[in-house]
Amino acid sequence: MTDETFTIRAYGKSELAMMYFPDLSKETAMKKLRFWLSVNPQLRHLISKNFRNFTPKQVRLIIEEIGEPFL
Repeated sequence: MTDETFTIRAYGKSELAMMYFPDLSKETAMKKLRFWLSVNPQLRHLISKNFRNFTPKQVRLIIEEIGEPFL
């Protein structure tokens, strides 16, 4: 077990996806995170492909809805 804690900050989409799904390829992890976002009405608006990063506010919303990723 590590003493690391999840830090709310800006994360790249693939970076955050890989934190949630560390055993998957980057592309598969991103697809899976997009799916999780799409089935949650509070997170659906985050699926937009117009940006590459999640802001700290968006990251906070994601972890409030689906929990913290693995570290």
